[in-house]
Formats: sequence, structure tokens, C-alpha cells
Amino acid sequence: RVGDSPIIGAGAYADSSAGAAAATGDGDLMMRFLPSYLAVELMRAGADPSAACKSAISRIKRFYPDFFGAIVCANTTGHYGAACNKAPSLTQFHYMVSNSESDTPVMKSADCF
Repeated sequence: RVGDSPIIGAGAYADSSAGAAAATGDGDLMMRFLPSYLAVELMRAGADPSAACKSAISRIKRFYPDFFGAIVCANTTGHYGAACNKAPSLTQFHYMVSNSESDTPVMKSADCF
């Protein structure tokens, strides 16, 4: 069995002209929807990272409302965001941010929807 991580656009995707995204959760579903690729393409089209993440999760949620998954995105200007699908075991997604604005990594969170 191959998981979603080695599938380009499912587990992760990056493009130096748009940004990067990484997804976690139910890999079998992630492979079908390529949420990381979608989020990066949305950022390329001008979406901010939070909106791109939410759109990627929303696409999967339309077909699988109870799936387990989250995504984090960053664009080329340093803005970032995350989104997650609300599930019994996931109501908030925590991630770490490290950049030139802080000497130490900072924990951030996104409320699942």
C-alpha cells in the first residue's frame, strides 16, 4: 500500500511562485482530491492561505462530511493559514510557525468547521 504522502499534491505540494501546502488525515481520501495541490493553485490565483486551506477542505467535505483531515498553507509573502474538518476527534488543528518575526516557533491553531 502506498500512502498519500508520496502522491504529488495529496500529502504536500510546493511551487516557488505561489507557496506550499501540507495535508494530514485520511490519506485514502486525500489522494482522490489532491488538497495540497488545490490550495497552492488557489494561492497562485490570489487567495490568501487561510481561504485556500478552507476551500481545499470544503471540496472534500462536500462528498465526505465526516472525514478526518487538516491542511496548512503558506504563500511566498510569508502569510500562512490552516483549516480542518470538524470531526468527533478533531475540533481544532494546531501547527507551529517559525519565521523572522519571532526568535522561537509559535503554536497557532485553526478552529475546524
